[in-house]
Amino acid sequence: MKYFSRFTVLAITSCLAIASCTPAERSYDHSSTEASDSVIDAETRAKVNTAEIDMDGREKAFILSTYSHGLYMSDLAAITAQSKNEKLRTFGDQLGSSYQTTVSDVEKMAKTEGLLLQRQLSSAQQKELSALKELSSPTLDQQVLQKVNQMLATFTTVFKEGSYLKNTALKDFADAHLPEVQKQQAAAAKLITASTDSGTQSTRPGEVSTGN
Repeated sequence: MKYFSRFTVLAITSCLAIASCTPAERSYDHSSTEASDSVIDAETRAKVNTAEIDMDGREKAFILSTYSHGLYMSDLAAITAQSKNEKLRTFGDQLGSSYQTTVSDVEKMAKTEGLLLQRQLSSAQQKELSALKELSSPTLDQQVLQKVNQMLATFTTVFKEGSYLKNTALKDFADAHLPEVQKQQAAAAKLITASTDSGTQSTRPGEVSTGN
């Protein structure tokens, strides 16, 4: 239960719809653009209809966590285009490409396993991203990098736990992506140091200005 609950803590932050579908319904929806305001209890979601597909709760939680965080990271990376820092913009482009691929790969694995995923961010996530878009360099750089660093730490935990899954495809996915995330963490750390040394902060570290 301790192992399972660690996935649950990470996945519970997601506000995505995830459900099992019958063989005749093995498709997933890319069209939904409305954010779901409900908080998903990953453990409950993972237990629902488990008997209908060959996947246990931890594996469902892994998919949910990776997918939801991948969606958020893709949108977060896009905000770096507003930065005046060329190195950050380049890093953001790399992150965006990487996590768009991650999202696409997870969708394919989920479809294979008979899971239905919808591309939705929670209202809280959307609000946070909107607040970041209102900032400008150097505060934008510092705030985005702090958020990126937090997300990379989350991915590190998810993929380390994923390496113990019984599902070979998910285990291999986690093992393959962990080294990439660790490289991204190192790159983010360098940018954070440079941003802190050269810029001034109009908000405290870790905070996002919401305006008003």
